[in-house]
Order: sequence, then structure tokens, then C-alpha cells
Amino acid sequence: MGLLTSLDYSDLLRFLAFNRHGVVLNKTQVNKLLFMCYGFYLSQKGERLFTESPKAWPYGPVFPTVYKRFGYRNMPVTLSECQKKAFNSNELALKICISIVDKYCYTSAYNLSVWSHQKGSPWYQTVYSDDNPIVWNKEISDDIIKAYFSVLNYE
Repeated sequence: MGLLTSLDYSDLLRFLAFNRHGVVLNKTQVNKLLFMCYGFYLSQKGERLFTESPKAWPYGPVFPTVYKRFGYRNMPVTLSECQKKAFNSNELALKICISIVDKYCYTSAYNLSVWSHQKGSPWYQTVYSDDNPIVWNKEISDDIIKAYFSVLNYE
């Protein structure tokens, strides 16, 4: 299957939320939980979970491919056997994703956006990094993400 993508991991989060908790995540929830997984993996492993980097959008960190492809399909997903095998081959990533879903799948999109906007968060540091006008769609630096998540606990 090759390297897993942001879309694969968004499918995993949606799959876990529905199959473990009966929760159907919307696209804002998926993006915020995916950002948490990306951040914790980066802080633990020192490398990206997947190649796409998060961008600073008005409602917080977003992975544009996931946001655009998600559309309005608020329905459960199934995982292919190939995806399951790939997810199982990365124990740390799977552990982080399960932990994040278990902790935050009931958190509303609004509250997840509020969390992502907290002063000092990677989104906040990116959006308010200088005195220039706010520029949306700016990449959130892996260095900022890694530093932020390295002092938090996903378990």
C-alpha cells in the first residue's frame, strides 16, 4: 500500500470513533483529532505521521486534503485489509490514534476549535507570529508542533 496518507488516518479516526464509541465524526472533529495525532506522533517519534502538513485556517489547524475530500459524508467508514495491515505495522501511531479517539471523540467541533485557538498553541503561534496581517492557509511548522505536543500527554 505504501506510505499512509492524511486521508488514510482520517479514515482510521472515523472508523475507531464509530466502532469503539458509536460516534460519527464531522470534518472539523476529524481535522482536530488528526492534528493531535500528528502532533503527538511527531513529538514522540521525531518524524511526521504522514507527508501532508497542517495549515492555519480560521477555525484552527486543518489538513486541506482531508477537509476537501471529506465533503459532507458524515457516515461511518470501513477499512480495507491493506489499510488494517498498514495501521497495525505502526504500533505507536495506532496507540496514539486509539487514545485520542477514546479521549476526544465526544468533544464537539466547537470545543475542539476553541482548544486549537488557545494562546500558545501551534495555530495561535502561526497566526499571530508577527505584526503582519493574518494570512490564512499558512503552514504550521513541525518545530512549533513538536515543541507544543512534547509537554502534553495523549494517554
